[in-house]
Amino acid sequence: MEIRYLPASRAIRTPAIVAGARVAGVIPITVNDAYLPYRFRPERIQILYGGSGSGKSDFKATELLCKCLTQKFCRVLFLRKFREQVRDSQFLLFKGLISRYGLESLFHVKESEMDIVCRLNGNMLLSGGLDDVDKLKSTPDITDIWIEEPIDRRGSISSTDFTELDRRLRCPLASNHIHLTFNPISKESWIYDYFFRSDAYAAFKLKTTYIDNHYSPAEQIRQFEILKEKKPDEYAVYALGEWGSLKQGLVFPEYKIITDFPLDCRRWGYGLDWGFYPDPCALVKCGTRGDGMYWDEIIYENNLTSDSRAKLMTQSGVFRSAKIAADRNPEAIAELKLKGFPFIYGADKGPGSVKAGIDKMKMFTHYITERSKNVKREFDNYSWAVDRRDGLPTGEPVDAFNHAVDAGRYWLNTKTPQMPGFV
Repeated sequence: MEIRYLPASRAIRTPAIVAGARVAGVIPITVNDAYLPYRFRPERIQILYGGSGSGKSDFKATELLCKCLTQKFCRVLFLRKFREQVRDSQFLLFKGLISRYGLESLFHVKESEMDIVCRLNGNMLLSGGLDDVDKLKSTPDITDIWIEEPIDRRGSISSTDFTELDRRLRCPLASNHIHLTFNPISKESWIYDYFFRSDAYAAFKLKTTYIDNHYSPAEQIRQFEILKEKKPDEYAVYALGEWGSLKQGLVFPEYKIITDFPLDCRRWGYGLDWGFYPDPCALVKCGTRGDGMYWDEIIYENNLTSDSRAKLMTQSGVFRSAKIAADRNPEAIAELKLKGFPFIYGADKGPGSVKAGIDKMKMFTHYITERSKNVKREFDNYSWAVDRRDGLPTGEPVDAFNHAVDAGRYWLNTKTPQMPGFV
């Protein structure tokens, strides 16, 4: 069976044409013109990057699917930082391509494992994640590794992860390649340092944008053009795929580091995010003075019980008279009261409370004590979500890197209740 590649700008894919091609033993594959000359590159490291909606992931999935159909031996590992992330990204793309080109009879799709096997030759497309090390270690003779969005605020692949994958990729049965597809975010990332600041890896790099995608929806193009006029800096990053800065897209892009928590705050207290498994428990001391909000990390620990949490609070110098605004969990609040912290109360929550709380927090300049490493890490990563369909900011924050941030938000946005013992 022959695969015939057609440029998207000139391809005509009616059901009759596709059916006729299949009868003639041809599978017509449509590829955006910008990618067509760059199929099956020889370089070990191959990078497709650029703006949202450029079709780079669709092309890479198409290339690897066709490779499995035509190569004598091909075993692709497609992965992200967390394995479950591939279900709605690479795995979904592969399934969509199999359906798009009518290849259901040629591939066996294993839904639970998120693996795909070519019935013609036994070649495989295998899912993986760096949280599933056992599977990575037990999969032999990988020829290709595809890393989708290695720079991801929900879980980025580190330079150590990449080096280990590169070291393991040593299959003698075929040429070996690592494929990376991503939207560039920050020049401070290891990817920029490894592949753009230096050419030590001799990587192939191709940059594309939504303009190169023949199938860009009209509405997406319109949204990008609005962004170009209203927010040219965001247009350069999200639409044109320019390298931005770590602050691009952050909810709180600016903060200042201070040595100690000030003693003369007008109002101060504690915010608590319980951190039920697998999240960390975050207890932060917060205060306001003028237009400043001050942060001091007290606890940031995983796997705490009610006993160990109360003990750690006491050891950390939290007074039993301390006022603590906690995530609203009546049972956990009651337990901590019994452990000797009677002035803990549930935070105000409800529809729109997260966005409203962020809006109030943004009225302040934020000051973080130098010992508050995890608070700083969250501020450096807590970001606005981007719509996966058009690559544009949604106005809602990503639910990640926000445990200490949420604790501070509970404290700032919840009025201390009137009850005996509260001053």
